[in-house]
Amino acid sequence: MNIAMHYGAWREIARSRIRVQYMYRFAVILHFLLAAVTIYLLTVVWRSAYGDSTEVDGIPLKLMLVYLTIGNLQSKFLRPEIGYDIVDRIRQGQIGFDISRPVSYPSQLVATEAGLMLGMAPMLILVLPVAGFLGELAPPASWEAGIGYAASFLIAWLIAVELSMIIGLVAFWTLEMTGFMMVYNLVGSFATGALVPLWFMPDLLRQFVQLLPFQSIVYIPVSIYIGIPATGHIATALLLQCFWAVVLVGVIAIVWKRAMIRTVIQGG
Repeated sequence: MNIAMHYGAWREIARSRIRVQYMYRFAVILHFLLAAVTIYLLTVVWRSAYGDSTEVDGIPLKLMLVYLTIGNLQSKFLRPEIGYDIVDRIRQGQIGFDISRPVSYPSQLVATEAGLMLGMAPMLILVLPVAGFLGELAPPASWEAGIGYAASFLIAWLIAVELSMIIGLVAFWTLEMTGFMMVYNLVGSFATGALVPLWFMPDLLRQFVQLLPFQSIVYIPVSIYIGIPATGHIATALLLQCFWAVVLVGVIAIVWKRAMIRTVIQGG
């Protein structure tokens, strides 16, 4: 694919999504305010769990609260909607227009989500003081942690988009996705580590979750941020994320190819 040739198309797709975000800016701000309420409730629960202790299993309470605050804001920020978009486009028969465009449909979805993220960013900044008041905010553990977190965050966004895309593409085989989406969201919310960090999970459960890509969305980036990289080192944590990003690209390529074989478009 000629990137320079298709850059203009991707840019316009992203811009259109940004405009949509600002049309529904109140809903987006409310989305983050609900995340702030979740942070407050989790803060109350974990303060109670710690009790009179200043740390549990070597994790200080303050660090735990920073993890919960950053993790839950990031979880809400990295929640792509393309899975639902794909289902709606297929149901409405508009997928034919998407496929006929000169840029590939998967790349259109990535551009759409890039616009969504850029459109949400200013509204997330507005909610940060509220989240910090209800939870706990602190700068990265070090400058290395800050740079590592920035890189990890971008990879986490890509993985979140890839997973949502894979789930959405299942709609080419079954149009009823409600139950499937609910299960995916439930498992994903827990397995990302936004509610319970992996270091507090029972050994067997933690080992299972570590075999899934979900930890790359929240747990790995935030563990880098607070100075306790999931794999022990920032470099290996980033390599683990890159591994999942590449694997999921391969899965998308296979699923998309099979979806195109199943697709039948009537009309001119």
